[in-house]
Amino acid sequence: MPQPYSGLARIYDYLLCGVDYEAWADYLEEIFARFQIEPCQIILDLACGTGSSTFPWVERGYTVYGADISPEMLAIAGERAREYIPPVKFYRQDMRSLQLPFRADVIVLYQDGLNYLLTPGELKKALQSIHDVLRPGGYFIFNLNLVEKLPAADTPQVAWLEDEEITLIWESGFDPEEKIWSIKLTAFLRGDGGLYEKIQEEHKERSYSREEMEPLLLKTGWQLKACYKAFTFEKPRPEDRNIFYVVQREA
Repeated sequence: MPQPYSGLARIYDYLLCGVDYEAWADYLEEIFARFQIEPCQIILDLACGTGSSTFPWVERGYTVYGADISPEMLAIAGERAREYIPPVKFYRQDMRSLQLPFRADVIVLYQDGLNYLLTPGELKKALQSIHDVLRPGGYFIFNLNLVEKLPAADTPQVAWLEDEEITLIWESGFDPEEKIWSIKLTAFLRGDGGLYEKIQEEHKERSYSREEMEPLLLKTGWQLKACYKAFTFEKPRPEDRNIFYVVQREA
């Protein structure tokens, strides 16, 4: 199958239309205030997709850049960026080997970006790479999805969504030994003349417990400042699926 989002980039914003990106930015600004993250001159929005998580930072007056591995997602982000003066800059980058012409004050990563790294070795490379493009003393704020808590069984489960323009079928499952949740997507997009285009992709996410993540953070030069149940300032409970980390690069 093709790389994730090579086809679904065109309907990514449709699929995530219920996500409140302004609320995400609000939450992170609360974290900024709590940890006195000032000055915050440059934000890097990592795994930025089509830029929906990037543009709220622009509108709040920050200098922000986006980076993503998918050229199809970045093409859409670049088109949308033209609405801003000056246009927002986006970079095609693999988070495991970042090479950027600046150092960020804060790096943010939403939407389970690190979960897409399917081995601890890949995760370690990404944490080191992110560390190296952040200024000393800068912050990295990211979420992790404990995918074993997603609604998926050991055997594949099938569901679908349908409206006038799109039919989407997905088959999901969880491998408890590898700790990998996978979803195979098949989309039919209605085009001119009523003809449909078929797109197929597979997405995989690996679960990383705090017991796995926190030693890797220490090994790659990070100080763990806080860990929260997503969009709160509460300590994560065992049943919480989505958690946020606040880590700082050692000065």
